[in-house]
Amino acid sequence: MNEMLKRLEVLENVVEQLNVKVNLLQQTNQQPVEEIFKEVPHWKRNSVSKYMIKVVYPGIYRSKDKPRAAFPKNRRTVAEKIEVGQYMFIYATSPEKKIIGLTKVISSIKKVDVDRWPYSIDLVWIVGPKPGVQFKEVGLDIRPLPGDTLFSISDDRAQDVIKALNEQPDLDKGMLDYLADKYEDEDLF
Repeated sequence: MNEMLKRLEVLENVVEQLNVKVNLLQQTNQQPVEEIFKEVPHWKRNSVSKYMIKVVYPGIYRSKDKPRAAFPKNRRTVAEKIEVGQYMFIYATSPEKKIIGLTKVISSIKKVDVDRWPYSIDLVWIVGPKPGVQFKEVGLDIRPLPGDTLFSISDDRAQDVIKALNEQPDLDKGMLDYLADKYEDEDLF
């Protein structure tokens, strides 16, 4: 089973790379092919790097003091690659659809007693929570698909996100309490 998950991950990466290349080819047919393939995408789906974006439900506001990233069974392999000291932006899904802050990973993967999200990693807020920025506002053309839980992003793009978040005020206790109540029935992860 573990071998099958690794092979699936490799195939997903290959498909993602091919999609990027096909999109580039479709957008520009005036550049030489060599130049088209020199362009490097700023993000990668379901992969790990120094800076990542974790897709979470808006219920994250309920765990404002002790945030954590949870992963489903089929993303255990990805979660196992995450190391203490890496950074994870928090992206609250619909209806928020915004990156609301930056966290730092402070624990390795743990097995927790939750059927839907059995793997967890502890985080600490570095920036935020903030009102948030949308992907397009920071030059990311990410469109989360069902099953997406994590995106790795380039250091350059991460710095753009950090700058945009730092330009916003922190959410005060009243607003955090309001959002926690608003999304009381939402999953945390």
